[in-house]
Amino acid sequence: MREAYPAIEKVGARVVAVGTGAGFQARRLMQEGMPFPCLVDADAALYRVLGIGRIGPGLLLNPATYLNYWRAWRRGSRQGAVTGDPRRLSGVAIVDADGRLRWRHVASTIGDYPSMTTVLDQLRRLTG
Repeated sequence: MREAYPAIEKVGARVVAVGTGAGFQARRLMQEGMPFPCLVDADAALYRVLGIGRIGPGLLLNPATYLNYWRAWRRGSRQGAVTGDPRRLSGVAIVDADGRLRWRHVASTIGDYPSMTTVLDQLRRLTG
């Protein structure tokens, strides 16, 4: 999202990152130059509203999970301190100015993110 932020702003959208981690992690991300607010949803209320679940035993054994870890490792990503709910899946949501959910992607396994092309296409479609 950091790299795509200028393109997201160009279509008139704003980004807010929400995680179940700790407040110090969100503050550190912003202090290190994250160009958008990073918030903590400690009790995962937003995740529940968006229908974003948790990893069950089946996903822990899913080869796609480990393939995503390997891909991330190859890109240089490294796991930091685990806080919050380590079994929480991820998602991307587009909410309009009136607070209506317009589009969402709910991960089916760890590391299942939509491409930035997909997110930008959805933003352009919704903003005209």
